[in-house]
Amino acid sequence: MLRIDSIVKHTRIYGPGWRSAVWLQGCTLACKGCWNKELWPSKGGELRTQDEILSELLSATKSEGVTFLGGEPLQQAEALLPLLQDLKAVGKSIFIYSGYERHEFDEHQRACVELADIVVLGRYIEEQRDMNLRWRGSRNQKVEFLTDRYSEADKHGEASEYEVHIHPDGTSTVLGYPPKDPESLFS
Repeated sequence: MLRIDSIVKHTRIYGPGWRSAVWLQGCTLACKGCWNKELWPSKGGELRTQDEILSELLSATKSEGVTFLGGEPLQQAEALLPLLQDLKAVGKSIFIYSGYERHEFDEHQRACVELADIVVLGRYIEEQRDMNLRWRGSRNQKVEFLTDRYSEADKHGEASEYEVHIHPDGTSTVLGYPPKDPESLFS
């Protein structure tokens, strides 16, 4: 079982191409200035099986891959690993965001990262925040291309991105890294 906060089936800002994004609930790293503090508690979200999640992700036929964010995805590495293996087996690309550094990995975390095509590693450091970076929030974090599937060229340079998703009921969700003044999104 994985503790999931939310899943977005189609986004273009959390990696190359159309992707699904999965936010896992729970993080003990507690980086100062984190944008997702509501995902820190290990309680909350919804416990879901790997099969349920896989089925939902595979229903997103436009998505070439899946990006895992949090919270901290690698704090659920043992449960995440079978899902990553299944996604890889059907040809989906994998992008993982983690606040961990390689030297901190346990065997399950290492195995998860070894299945990824792209990872962003390193704690978010508020003093190194840079709103002009693509796919990360602070200058110390590194984007690593681990397979031949993608390269630095797929990043298309540096630029902060955000999306506004408008739902059928009229509500909206902002994804990514919007300007500091969210009201400016709608003016």
